[in-house]
Amino acid sequence: MPANQSALSGVRYTMIYQDAASVPKNTADTSYNLSNPLPAGMVEQIGLRVQATYVAGAPAAASTFTELITGVRLTFNGNQWCNLQTQANDAASLNQSRMGAMLQDIGGLVVEELSTTAIDCMIWIPCGMNMPNNSRFELALNYLTSAAAITNPTFEIWCKYGKSTNQTVITNQTSQNLADGAQTMVSVKIPNIKGATVAGIAIQGATAADNLTSCIPKILGDFAMTPTYLRGISGADQNGYQFASANGAIASSLVSNQWSNAVAGYYFLPLYNATVVDGSIVLLMTAAVAEFYTFTPILNLPTSGSGEKLARQTSGKATGSKGAILSRAEDL
Repeated sequence: MPANQSALSGVRYTMIYQDAASVPKNTADTSYNLSNPLPAGMVEQIGLRVQATYVAGAPAAASTFTELITGVRLTFNGNQWCNLQTQANDAASLNQSRMGAMLQDIGGLVVEELSTTAIDCMIWIPCGMNMPNNSRFELALNYLTSAAAITNPTFEIWCKYGKSTNQTVITNQTSQNLADGAQTMVSVKIPNIKGATVAGIAIQGATAADNLTSCIPKILGDFAMTPTYLRGISGADQNGYQFASANGAIASSLVSNQWSNAVAGYYFLPLYNATVVDGSIVLLMTAAVAEFYTFTPILNLPTSGSGEKLARQTSGKATGSKGAILSRAEDL
């Protein structure tokens, strides 16, 4: 067996893109559209990494760097797989970001090293997709305006290859304006993907305030769930969100890990891998004020595969191209 054969079914980390530009600016909100080929194989997770420095005492965000990320849309071979969009981002927030909360709710991860002069942030988004040969990705990335100028930046995209048992699909949002104090029926569109179940729905208001009064998910019952109730059944209420903050209680030159049990205006409704046959899930929503809300379904789909597909030698000896071809034909 070739020496690298074990990599076909094992874990392998591969950087598939790098530049020195796709980072936030302190002058305006920014958007980037990136694309590149990527190796074939089972992609368990996609990683986005930002490394940079900034002026001492003026970090890019008051707390977690992910507060600056307002949108991540990933497409593989023309098929959209991930569309994470957030509202009410604020570079001055001292809490967990909505992006960080959503990722932890769906099984992702954010790893940050922050100081008064530098940042190293890695964002892992669950995937579980088999990439065929000659595959290509497209990424649309949106940032909020940074609170400080970022210098010496590096932006990277990574793939973790391995053997997954679950595919995670972050689908498009359903949007709805909720009336002031009146119950509004929201029909959340669920894409028709064979074998997929609904793990949950991320609910967001347009402001960083808990204006939601109640939610009745008809698929789970006929009784109203308050924001505290939603955070209880999703696990967030018991300090479920961990994040990094440059303004922590420990030495100012070090990062402080913080824990949060709520992100104002954001809620995750677990649906326990619900099976949908009519293409939608009905929610009865009531808010204290008129507000624009979005609803992002998270789908699960069983899958399996092997790690990154790598090249391997079949010739038994080192020769010129003609000799190698002849030798391989004879060996076979």
